[in-house]
Amino acid sequence: MSLLTLDVAKCVHTSNKFAVCNECVEACPVETIKITQSVVSFTPADCVGCGGCGSVCPTAAYSLDDFKPLNYVFAFLEHDKEVLTCKEDLPCIAALSVEELLSMALIAEKQLSADIGGCGDCPIGVKNLPIIEDRIEEVNFLLEAMQQQKEIKLQEVEFKSQEQEGETLSRRELLSKEGLKKAVHIKQQFENEVAAGDAIEKVHTVTGADIAKIKQKNIPDRRSLLLMAMKRAKVPEVFHTIDIEDVSFISQKDLDEVTCTNCQMCYRICPTGALSSDAKGSVINFNPLACVQCHSCHDVCEPDSLTLRPTFALANFFDPKIETLVRFTIKRCDECGNYFSYQGGEVLCSRCKIEEEEAKALWGINRN
Repeated sequence: MSLLTLDVAKCVHTSNKFAVCNECVEACPVETIKITQSVVSFTPADCVGCGGCGSVCPTAAYSLDDFKPLNYVFAFLEHDKEVLTCKEDLPCIAALSVEELLSMALIAEKQLSADIGGCGDCPIGVKNLPIIEDRIEEVNFLLEAMQQQKEIKLQEVEFKSQEQEGETLSRRELLSKEGLKKAVHIKQQFENEVAAGDAIEKVHTVTGADIAKIKQKNIPDRRSLLLMAMKRAKVPEVFHTIDIEDVSFISQKDLDEVTCTNCQMCYRICPTGALSSDAKGSVINFNPLACVQCHSCHDVCEPDSLTLRPTFALANFFDPKIETLVRFTIKRCDECGNYFSYQGGEVLCSRCKIEEEEAKALWGINRN
């Protein structure tokens, strides 16, 4: 049994009580993950270890102790494999995100296949198979739009592992490094069973170390993998633009400079640093390749000034550029000396204006 853990520093609900993300809840085939008032909880004993929550989470906050997607991808490519299957080293194909599947297709020399032959008999296949099919469809659409001449085929593959073929470990093999690995794995599985049995429910709590990690603003490993894969991809003759509904893990944004108040919340809340500013807060920049489409910045924008662009330019993958969404006129407040976004009138920041109005009210000035 795999042991599921949640890195609360990566979860958008930790830093944003207005976050509406519930991808993990929707993806969980056994419905053990719950989000109540921005508090995430799950019961380890109910988890089937499919890895679907980790692959669908925009910030990759979930992880399994015995499966690391990045390690799987590198091992798969290193051994020049062609078939993605849950019958060997993979808990479920749903454990691989669109970015990881796309990266594998771009890097692999051979055409890849996804084995869905066992999904019909799998108790979680009813929930996970449509997810797998949707991801493969998205990957193939992007590959075609990028003119890569590659695809991942959905097939029912007759696959036999070494154990299925009747091979057993000899005494020499049992004492070998591989045998020891198997023994360690069995021991870990037992410990996980005990830990899961003891835990009725895990509720995420935030520590000082988590707060420090939130401030680091890192992109997930799978995004770094994709950026590496794109460097190996053939540059298309024409850069297409696709509808934003056709890509689930990245975006471009627009910002209405008329309604934007420069409250700074959008880039302060962004978990990856896709949105950023300068020391004076005079500009809001956006890096599409760092965006994970978690929607957190939109959730905190009170005037709804920040919106998803209805299209996404695939040129961003091959010729990345940071966009300037808006520039502000910055002046130093006459009262407190802090920099603020100036929109005419007195050179006072919003805080000093509020204090001035409160003082006038106390003094009885401008009362009707």
